[in-house]
Amino acid sequence: MRVSVVVLSLAVACSVTPALAVAAAPSTAKVCTQLKDPSLPSASYLSSVSGIKSKGNQWTVLATGVDCTTAISAAGKLLPRWKTAALGATLPWPGYTCFKMTDSTYAGTGASSGGFICHQGSGRATSVFQAKTFAVRETYPYSVAQVKAFFGIR
Repeated sequence: MRVSVVVLSLAVACSVTPALAVAAAPSTAKVCTQLKDPSLPSASYLSSVSGIKSKGNQWTVLATGVDCTTAISAAGKLLPRWKTAALGATLPWPGYTCFKMTDSTYAGTGASSGGFICHQGSGRATSVFQAKTFAVRETYPYSVAQVKAFFGIR
């Protein structure tokens, strides 16, 4: 019951429907950390997949079947590349296929990016929760606890 209230509260705060708030994250999905530093790039976007609307420079590192140490280390090195890459562009990283994700702008019109996704091997990931995948998404003002509740991550 308490988790349902948290998820519903986050859904309202994100301006999405409760049905979208209960995204299907596998049991192996983890929120590794949030990177918070004024020197990090900022993003402003509306995710058409999750409905999250975010604007800031607080980056959440998510991993599914990838060690958090690996994902966090890569995040710090890939964020500067993400900042200057074109939407959908490949972000080279050894052993992974990474690309700059395409989202809507914060206003919901046009295109923007709220982060990137990396999949181990040669194929592009189709979900931030795909096996052997890590993603780095801008998630201000949401806390780790709120992100976990939103996606049903334990």
